[in-house]
Amino acid sequence: MSLVAFAADSARPSEVVAQSSRTAAPSALDIDKVRGLLAVQRLDGWLLTGEGGNNPIALELVGVPRRSQRRWFYYVPAKGQPTAIAHKAEAALFARIPGRKVEYAGWRELDAALAETLRGAKRVAMEYSDKASMRGLSYVDGGTVERVKKNGVEVVSSAELVQYTKSVWGPDGRVAHYVAAHHLTKILDEAFRFVVGRTRAKRRVTEYDVQQFILRSMKVRGLTAEAPVVAVNGNASDPAYRPGRRGSAAIAEGDLLVIDMWGKLAGKPDAVYAELSWTAYVGTAIPERYQRAFAAVAKARDAGLEYARGKLVRRRPVRGFEVDQRVRRVVNEAGFGDKFIHRSGHSIDTDRFGAGANLDDYETHDIRTLVRGSGFTVGPGVYVKGDFGVRTEVSVFVGIRDIEVTTPLQEAITPLFAGAFDRR
Repeated sequence: MSLVAFAADSARPSEVVAQSSRTAAPSALDIDKVRGLLAVQRLDGWLLTGEGGNNPIALELVGVPRRSQRRWFYYVPAKGQPTAIAHKAEAALFARIPGRKVEYAGWRELDAALAETLRGAKRVAMEYSDKASMRGLSYVDGGTVERVKKNGVEVVSSAELVQYTKSVWGPDGRVAHYVAAHHLTKILDEAFRFVVGRTRAKRRVTEYDVQQFILRSMKVRGLTAEAPVVAVNGNASDPAYRPGRRGSAAIAEGDLLVIDMWGKLAGKPDAVYAELSWTAYVGTAIPERYQRAFAAVAKARDAGLEYARGKLVRRRPVRGFEVDQRVRRVVNEAGFGDKFIHRSGHSIDTDRFGAGANLDDYETHDIRTLVRGSGFTVGPGVYVKGDFGVRTEVSVFVGIRDIEVTTPLQEAITPLFAGAFDRR
């Protein structure tokens, strides 16, 4: 990239102007698209910022290396070219990012650069939500918001901007998601066969053994992910339970087994996660109390899916909190309301917990709409503390006029000794 550096003195930040963007690194931000969104929302610009890795949304969208340790800003105005403000010691990290470059050294220069960049702006968006009400979006600290506000600028949430940029899968992301969903389904079946083979042979097998089996299978199939949830009986009553090498419970005939797994294609920046949860019984005669609880969550899941589908078919907006209400209503009516202790689902994109709308009117009140071209999970559960837990979770793609469930729908608890899980 041909760059021209302008002279600087100690009172003013130096400026570098990009003469050509032909060699700029690909950016996740479609500037023209962002400008259109800014116009619709009557915003003067989008101010992305970070320090270290404290704003993963900004890091991904702007393309800033995670090793950056000093405060930086990237401003996309409704009109005109973007501006990157970076510390002189880290200016090289921003050289291939499109737009005008402004360098600073001390805090006075940073304030001056920010004031100059925001001159004339009245309303700008940042990764901020009022009272931290939007989970996964409140990344900008209060001090930085104050720093921006002192320039006479109103700061509003970038929630909708993020939804229409980061959370939309795109063609490549959608293909990668379907591939991941296919592999997860196969791995789930392999894990169940592993459990059945060990237990029928009277060989010891633990939650940790199954977890490691899944991770090895993911690696073989080219997936990357954190360790999955593999839990039996009372451990399954903790939705965040992860077995460790020590203290992991053995799995035996007569146990209830819950697996919650997720993953995406390794080495592909645009790869989108897939996630699924499955409840199984190590045996054939499933206790009625397990069946009753699972029937409630399966019915609740389907109610949420049908609500979202009905809205989209009628071309009506679907808000995250509304879907959660429909799901939760079914669980409440079944008498398990106090045993359903988390939101109904979450956004998925290149991150497992994506930047779009969550199905949530429980942990937060998510007023965002489900965006066409994005995805989410629906995963209600019932957790009887210290006794058992059941869960079903599916991944969903939001199409133009409908939704598409991309992972298998579990209708009842799977009796492993009956071989019902085997989709070979």
